[in-house]
Amino acid sequence: MPATHRVPEGSPVAAFLSEYASDTEVFVSHLDTTEVSSRKRHFLLMLGANLAWSFLIGKRIYGALYRYGVLFILGKISPIFKAPPPAVNWPLAGQLCLDMFMLSVLLPLINNFISIIKLRYRHGFPKSEIVFRKPSSATVANILSQSLEKRDSYLKDLLRRAVDPEEFNQPTWGMPWDEWTIDFLAMGVADEAEKKGLISRDAWELSVWMKMKEGWTVIEHGKVSNPLSQVGMMEKLQRKLTAMGKRHVFTQMMEVIQVKTVAKDGTPLPVTEEVDTIIADIFRRNEVDFAQLTSELATETPRFAANSSKKTK
Repeated sequence: MPATHRVPEGSPVAAFLSEYASDTEVFVSHLDTTEVSSRKRHFLLMLGANLAWSFLIGKRIYGALYRYGVLFILGKISPIFKAPPPAVNWPLAGQLCLDMFMLSVLLPLINNFISIIKLRYRHGFPKSEIVFRKPSSATVANILSQSLEKRDSYLKDLLRRAVDPEEFNQPTWGMPWDEWTIDFLAMGVADEAEKKGLISRDAWELSVWMKMKEGWTVIEHGKVSNPLSQVGMMEKLQRKLTAMGKRHVFTQMMEVIQVKTVAKDGTPLPVTEEVDTIIADIFRRNEVDFAQLTSELATETPRFAANSSKKTK
């Protein structure tokens, strides 16, 4: 299962997340190693599309000066802007709705592409590129619109897709309805930090970074760990076994850990295979599937979901 641990406070990674991911409760990172040629081709396609959109918006704005009587009003002040009065009718209302829709959709796309141009100008197309994603406004709205009963399963599906290579390796156009939005500013800063030797590029391998009350926690999907070493796993395990009427199993396990992993002077000892074998035997004798239990606990909805629930109240 993925390795999970808290991000040390005061570390460069924690400082980076606090500054560039402060507006979200979940941040997903990965290294994009797709072919540079395909990324360049997608960039050129986006460039052509954004030029077309910019021309279209410019044309609509120029026409709006006549449609909505801007030039007519200016003509009252200066003869240079003399123009006929606008026709106030239903077609004009339709044109207004069309203009508002185009501006609300196309302007954010063009603004997003300007961020991409800045990133490419400064950092080019590296073979291994750090990518950061956070939930889009549409995704946040969808999360909050879910009932409390369905929200957990929705969040699990959302995070499952977020770490699926077939999903996040697909080229994105930055549409408002996309589930995730790419943070190009953070990408540029992370690249600079890597070049200065502050934060290694490997730190941003496929991971989900979650903002908790006690700080940032990371789930590293590219690494595995002992399930009992994960953040909060002991507390979860204790609650689960107590609910199952198996509290004594947790007590026996903790006695083994205390005896086998802590020396008489209080210094920690390495966890050996003997300890794992004894703990597994305790669970087996008490008819508890240790592997399935820890797997269920590890996939529980992260705490940021509970924070989102509070926002709806």
